[in-house]
Amino acid sequence: MTTIPKHRRTLFAGVIVAMHVLGLAVLISLGDGFSLFDRGSRVDSEIKTEPGAAADVLVEKCSDLGGQDKVGCYQAELSERLIALGVRPTMDALDSLVVRDNDAARDAHVYAHHIGIEAYQLSPDVSETFSGCTESFSSGCYHGVIQAYFEDRGDTDAEALEELCRAYKRPDQSRWILFQCVHGMGHGLTMYFDHHLPRALEACDLLDDLWDRESCYGGAFMENVMGATSPHHPATVLVSETEHDSDAHGHEQMGHDAPDVAWKAIDPNDPHYPCSVMDPRYHQQCYLMQTSVMLHHNGGDLQDASVSCDGAPENMRPTCHQSLGRSVTAYTKDPETAASHCEAGSAEYRGWCYVGVVKAFVDWTARAESGLDFCRVIEYDQDYKSMCYKGLGEEIAALIADHETRASLCAQAEDEFVTTCRQGAQLRARTGS
Repeated sequence: MTTIPKHRRTLFAGVIVAMHVLGLAVLISLGDGFSLFDRGSRVDSEIKTEPGAAADVLVEKCSDLGGQDKVGCYQAELSERLIALGVRPTMDALDSLVVRDNDAARDAHVYAHHIGIEAYQLSPDVSETFSGCTESFSSGCYHGVIQAYFEDRGDTDAEALEELCRAYKRPDQSRWILFQCVHGMGHGLTMYFDHHLPRALEACDLLDDLWDRESCYGGAFMENVMGATSPHHPATVLVSETEHDSDAHGHEQMGHDAPDVAWKAIDPNDPHYPCSVMDPRYHQQCYLMQTSVMLHHNGGDLQDASVSCDGAPENMRPTCHQSLGRSVTAYTKDPETAASHCEAGSAEYRGWCYVGVVKAFVDWTARAESGLDFCRVIEYDQDYKSMCYKGLGEEIAALIADHETRASLCAQAEDEFVTTCRQGAQLRARTGS
């Protein structure tokens, strides 16, 4: 049976790990008390239990700082809250924080990842820790949990990969949490293999279900981009540069020796790399992330990225422009501004940009209303507006298992697009479910 190597271990049971979160070194003990040594633990009575009050304290302590110091301050404060109160109150505090500080809102996914990673280290049980996470900020908390899981587990075979997310495959359950688990698996596998993307994709290939594999591929490509463009992403807290047991335990990886040459994550001379060197079965998920690479290379020029998407393989151009829409939401969460960015790009593929935006808005908040607000502001070609509502319906189908609730959400669409939304949500066209 093919196995993933046990070439690194997370350092638990009282071992001190040097963490580098966005450039700020924080020493953490993973022993009995799990305390932040560089700040010292406050007594629980000093941790505000009400999310709004907690956010006020965080802003008072950290908002006057700049850059990495500010990020590190928020990370440390959220860590203390996690230790004292648990995952859900910490995520609730983050929800309140982002409406008080635009910088915190911009980095919210990073903070959510950080919370998920530390939560698993406090309680290494995926199901238990998942129950405290929320879908906010593109479900970063869930992804952090899965990343930490892989660093903790060591040897993992195909059967274990299947088992990891099995609890979220009940017939009465939406695919939303299942997606976060399997997508997070792609993140975790990529990190586990020292960001050697092909190894992670081979591990994703061990999953039986095509939908699971595609979701895993997406997480792997996202982590590949994050590792190259945001090297201080909180996933790095799990990597110990000094603790590798590969020499002692061998380097068996996916049935053959480890590569001699490190994987090159991105290539400044090729805006389509790594998609351009990937097997076609990976192209869909690769191009759904590729504009993040393009924008990294071109300094954030959305129009230039649109032109680059026009140069993708013909069957991947819609997907690349959908990726552009997703990237737009990293620049703005305002529906009208996001629509204007899509309108400035390729007219032929503008509808796919709208699809990317609406899906990203729903992903960010886990609320269909975010997508409804966006589709309503589109003023151009009605066919493109229809594409937006169909994409929204697809997100509703992933988010909500109950057909009656799906129907009630699509009923909030503009009258002429209710049927289109219902089609995307896998509902019958006529009223009812």
